[in-house]
Amino acid sequence: MSNSLKASTAGLAIVDKSRQRLGWTKTSTARWWQDAHTSRATLRRFWQGDRIQREIFIAICQAVRIENWEAIADLSDADADLETITDIPISYRDWNEAPDIESFYGRNRELVQLEELIASQNYKLVAINGIAGIGKTTLALALVDRIQSKFDCLIWKSVQTSPSLLSLLNSLLNFFEQSLVQNIQQGTAQLIQQLQKHHCLLVLDGVEAIFSQPKDLSYSQFIQQLSRERHQSCILISSREQISTVEINTKVFRCLNLKGLQKTEAVELLQSRGFTGKELGLSALIQLYRGNPLALKLVTPLIQSVFGGNVAAFLKQNTLIVGDRLHVMLQQQFEQLSGLEQDILYWLAIWQEPVSFSRLQTHLLISVDPAMVLESIVALEKRSLLEKWIGDYEPSFTLQPLVMKVVTDELVENTTQEIHRVVQSHDIRHFQILRTHWLLRPGTDDITGDRILTQLRKKLWHLYGATLPQILNQILLLLKGQSPLAMGYIGSNIAILLGIDLV
Repeated sequence: MSNSLKASTAGLAIVDKSRQRLGWTKTSTARWWQDAHTSRATLRRFWQGDRIQREIFIAICQAVRIENWEAIADLSDADADLETITDIPISYRDWNEAPDIESFYGRNRELVQLEELIASQNYKLVAINGIAGIGKTTLALALVDRIQSKFDCLIWKSVQTSPSLLSLLNSLLNFFEQSLVQNIQQGTAQLIQQLQKHHCLLVLDGVEAIFSQPKDLSYSQFIQQLSRERHQSCILISSREQISTVEINTKVFRCLNLKGLQKTEAVELLQSRGFTGKELGLSALIQLYRGNPLALKLVTPLIQSVFGGNVAAFLKQNTLIVGDRLHVMLQQQFEQLSGLEQDILYWLAIWQEPVSFSRLQTHLLISVDPAMVLESIVALEKRSLLEKWIGDYEPSFTLQPLVMKVVTDELVENTTQEIHRVVQSHDIRHFQILRTHWLLRPGTDDITGDRILTQLRKKLWHLYGATLPQILNQILLLLKGQSPLAMGYIGSNIAILLGIDLV
């Protein structure tokens, strides 16, 4: 009896269906190789149809609940010697920076589309864009699992730590056993030579980190050059931001804007977290979080522990829970926006309803070129931070709930800090948001009916206690004699916090 086994083509198809039922990827779900007491590298060899030790082969099958491992094995050459098989040279693979993922559900349409672009149409540059937590990295991992056999070279690099371009180039060239380079131009030229020599899939994960830095110009030029030069490889990018230096939908570059999971896919995810899939309010929960996989994963433990798994009871609280991890990611994305883009999001958070372009334009305190406002809206929409509503006359824009929550938190925190700085310095020039934004939501008569002002007042009360009315009145005194432009909405905002009607 041979001490090694390999999977048949038909057997791999059976295993593929079993792992999909568990929501596992082929080689990026750590639990699989851990349950089989083996390594990711061995699991990859299993999928490549290579011979592996008999006990490990059986354990890999059993980990995905396949007991009849004989149906998976290729027994036509059972007497092959393992030692000679392992000497076969394997293609270049560098997965060291690829993360392990817990589960993967749905996305079949996106996988087919991306595989077509990369493996069939041979695009040089393909990007997966989308809001934080939407599953860009997970989709990229599932895609690479699916198409890696079509490349003789695979490199996964995470750039979320914002390495210098020279450092990244040397890391890539080291993979090809090239000597270190001293400048970007030389490194880029040598990398392109390798991309010409090898049919390589290069994955750059978390590109938004490098484009948010002052050094992003060199990276932009680098990616632009990779898309223009002649080579036989593909660069797959995941990012919250779109690449502005390369024209989209050309013969070399395509972009997939990733949206939330479909309802059936999201239900599968929730079932893996302990729900039956038949709970009352499950559809509403999925819609509330817009099918964001990370958001759903983060909120389910709270629903189960606090509400006993009662989704409807959670929804009755009329609140949105954003896990710390996702909140930080969205906060970082917000902080990277331009001043005008942040202003637009603040207004949409205040209104809490779809707002047309013309209405938005009229509420901006400082006159801004309409073209700039429109460009900002387009940029925000590309980042999946806006939702568009098509009406009878003109489209309107609003924020999806997750973004609404984070922008509201930012608005309350920043306006609190503005008031605190003015109290300390007696200088109204510290007012920025409170000068340019009227915080009372249209249609609301007083502070008690407005969520933002209620949160702001509570935060100020916690800071100043019973002296708050006196402090706010002192701020009103500072405004006397100021020009209307200098005051903006400051007086109205302070007055509504005091409960005074200035009209």
